[in-house]
Amino acid sequence: MPFRFGILFAAIVCSGLGACAPGSSGERIQLDAASLQWPYAPTAIRVHPISRIKLDRETGVAMVQARIEFQDPDGFSTRGVGKLTISLTGPSRDGVMLMSKTEWECDLNDLELNRQYYDEVTRTYQVTLELSPRIDVPFEPRLRAVLVTPQGRTLSDVSGVRFVRNPSERLPQDGMGSDDQP
Repeated sequence: MPFRFGILFAAIVCSGLGACAPGSSGERIQLDAASLQWPYAPTAIRVHPISRIKLDRETGVAMVQARIEFQDPDGFSTRGVGKLTISLTGPSRDGVMLMSKTEWECDLNDLELNRQYYDEVTRTYQVTLELSPRIDVPFEPRLRAVLVTPQGRTLSDVSGVRFVRNPSERLPQDGMGSDDQP
């Protein structure tokens, strides 16, 4: 008989503990990424090395395939919110720096757009941007990514991007597939 009272008492205590636990009433605990309470908010940004410029085989139009990675304070890839601006610059064949007006904005505060841009496989934001036909791709293209967080903090990175202008420029050990460039 005392054994049954012990089991009953333990069951009552365990059920009472669950009622005090946060989120036990079916509600989800939500951390606000826009507040400073989110410990995994981005503290760094980088133009990922798999970013590139690719020529469309049919139209000949250059496409910028930008991959942008956000990193948390521990250096791990993370998602983020804010205004992401991506711009393409670089010197021309003559060595003159092109101050390109080639700039795109992505509103990552819009959670639906945020989900669309985010690639869960590479853990980067993937943005494909079409260059207008009259804009020449710089000789040594560079992508600049700037994220302005909801708190007004600015994170930025600049990196050179790969662009093969014609197939004869490709090195045999490059290992790129046939669908990479024309």
